[in-house]
Amino acid sequence: MNNRYNKLKHTLTLASCCLAAAPSLAQQDATVRTQVLEEVVVTAQKRQESLQETPIAVSAFDIGALQQIGVGEPGDVALYTPNLEIRKPPGSSDNYGYSMRGMSSTDPSLLTEPTVGLYADGVYIARISGASFDTVNLERIEVLRGPQGTLYGRNAIGGAINLVTRKPGEEFGFSQKLSVGNYDYFRSETSVDTGMYGDFAATLSYTHWTREGWLDNSEADNKLGETKKSEAARFALRWQPNDALTADYVFDYSDRDSNGAIVQLVHIRPFQAGLGGPIYAQAAAVASPRRQSSLPMPFSDTAANWSTIRGHALTVEWASDSFTLKSITAYRDWDSGTTENEYGSFPSDGVNVLNGMGGVIPAGEYVPLFIASRDSKQDQFTQEFQMLGTALNERLQYTLGLYYFEEETYEDNPQSFVLPAIFAYGGLDQGTQSFLCQDPTFADPLACFGKDTLLGTPVFVYGADNDSVAAYSQLTYAATEQVDVTVGLRYTRDNKTAFLRNSNIQRNEGIEEVVGDDSWSNVTPALTVSYAPSDTLNTYFTLSRGFRSGGFNARAASSSAFATPFDEENVTSYELGVKSDLWQQKLRLNAALFHYVYEDKQVTQFEAGSGGASSIIANAGKTEAMGVELEAALIPVTGLLLKASYGFIDNDIKEFDTTPSNPVTGVGSGTENVDISDIAETIHTPRHNASLIAEYTFEPFSFGQLVLQADASYNSERYFHPINNLYDSAGKQTLINARASLTNIEVGSGSLRVSAWGKNLADKGYREWGIDFGALGFATDSFILPRMYGLDVVYEF
Repeated sequence: MNNRYNKLKHTLTLASCCLAAAPSLAQQDATVRTQVLEEVVVTAQKRQESLQETPIAVSAFDIGALQQIGVGEPGDVALYTPNLEIRKPPGSSDNYGYSMRGMSSTDPSLLTEPTVGLYADGVYIARISGASFDTVNLERIEVLRGPQGTLYGRNAIGGAINLVTRKPGEEFGFSQKLSVGNYDYFRSETSVDTGMYGDFAATLSYTHWTREGWLDNSEADNKLGETKKSEAARFALRWQPNDALTADYVFDYSDRDSNGAIVQLVHIRPFQAGLGGPIYAQAAAVASPRRQSSLPMPFSDTAANWSTIRGHALTVEWASDSFTLKSITAYRDWDSGTTENEYGSFPSDGVNVLNGMGGVIPAGEYVPLFIASRDSKQDQFTQEFQMLGTALNERLQYTLGLYYFEEETYEDNPQSFVLPAIFAYGGLDQGTQSFLCQDPTFADPLACFGKDTLLGTPVFVYGADNDSVAAYSQLTYAATEQVDVTVGLRYTRDNKTAFLRNSNIQRNEGIEEVVGDDSWSNVTPALTVSYAPSDTLNTYFTLSRGFRSGGFNARAASSSAFATPFDEENVTSYELGVKSDLWQQKLRLNAALFHYVYEDKQVTQFEAGSGGASSIIANAGKTEAMGVELEAALIPVTGLLLKASYGFIDNDIKEFDTTPSNPVTGVGSGTENVDISDIAETIHTPRHNASLIAEYTFEPFSFGQLVLQADASYNSERYFHPINNLYDSAGKQTLINARASLTNIEVGSGSLRVSAWGKNLADKGYREWGIDFGALGFATDSFILPRMYGLDVVYEF
């Protein structure tokens, strides 16, 4: 261990010196072609380590890789990471849904926890809502797969994603990137390093981009598409009065206006269409399972969604010869909303479309099949203290930590929706099997047939005050020169107080506000044994636990469904891994084999009906899974770099207890618990996913150097809902991207890089996300971006 530790320490010292001496802005393009694979340094275990000696399944993307695959948001790396899915749910371009190794979090409710921990420079970002933002001065992204219950703790049951930004450099530097593309795409990224002034250095960065829509609007004179305008800024200040003390302050800001991921109707159920009136008939006529080029949206303002993020972070680090103390203090607030989130509006005929109060909606007035507005807020404060060091003649490495988190959330989300009038005013007589019309407005029960009614929940407000405390430790002991043993332990306690105000609860139960209050605590241990038979081969075995906190059902349709919280979920994971550098460092092959037991799994159960888009989260049962992950990098000949990844997962749902009342499956009456494990699917988890990147760097020309890259990604079928899978799934998907760059063009005292790029070159119209609205009678899907292409010009010195 001492020899390996000294070697690693010497390597990291050299790496730190090289990084400090490098140009202060983005990594410069090499003037010679790489002949061996370079060492990758990560901070997955809160300290700098070589990726190949870190006993965790980690995918790392440095600045060069991020530039080549065109990363603009954290989720862009998912296509190239085994067993990771990051998609945007309908209704906002600012939210993410995660699935890592089959452990998913897809509900954007502010009362549910993610399964994947997202961290920016060590600061935890608590919600999947608002997790999609522009990355500014990004240096590296690390994806840690598997439960990270010790060092990352709460709600990192599936894994963690670390965003690492570039720190201010010692020399003055400047970088300007301009991008243009189809659909009037324009992006500008500006960054300035001040260099050291006394003990201080700073970096100022600004990003602005716009893009117009790509879909025709059949009901208004405008284009529909995802993002209209986005701005992001970052100010980083470093104070380093001596070699031992460093303080980094960062302010980041993001402001985005968009109309969200455009969602289209893909299916209208014949049962509801047969009972309903002209709204359902028109909706059925335009519904299509394939991506359409025109949608019926009567609004003309395409910037219907907005999102603003402000963050402050202060990291203070003091280092001695044997240990380091670190404090991370951060505050972040997020404001977001939408004025119009709908899936199609259609004109009333003035006779058969009711307004829900016994009246008729006038002819020609547009009626949305479903529409919701939203005003969301979340602010959080975090404080973490860390102590990292060595002992016992450097045979023991330790990490100790204390963590505190608090947040406030609020959302106002009124909804309106259409139902067949017979659903709203009548019912099915179980004795005669005939429909009854109970509304006194209709003397003839048959008057309910062939009519639609517009209903809604004008009051739908919820929020919470949450806090969490934790203490953790991780110790790594060198048992021999080849064997290390790592043990970790974390204690976490979450306290939550939530409220809900809902029109249906007020009308049906006479309760203005429902309040829930509960707490959850958990101890998550981890054990890792690593064995390195040589300097180029490292193996490890890990046994770990992770947990995801319980919570409250924001979309509950009754007071009891809200006040009774769902419980925490737990996972026990076993992982065997190998990391190797072969063929004189021209081949890198990393692999992981894992198996886990997932207990008390939290599953969102959609309960759309006369109560609107209501749902509950239930601890549905137990799942076991096994999987394989492979990552390889190869330099077969000088100048050619090949990278490949593959992920496989086999989920076995052992228990899935629920109370469905589903017109598709017919399972359950909605009153008794049933086990549907034989028909349920694991959501947002393809059985197979893979990627391949080929990059060729030519010999330098007198005027620059040419780099060509092409990549392909693949995933097999995945489901959006555990039961309703006819129109709530996406088939096999293969995407092809390419980039050609001319680098190191000398211009004055700096260099120029010009890149032509294309994404989704085959212009595939794949489904990204779907929602089946059950008893409302329709299903919707959003689709990935069409073919995009453009040109980047970057100048830096």
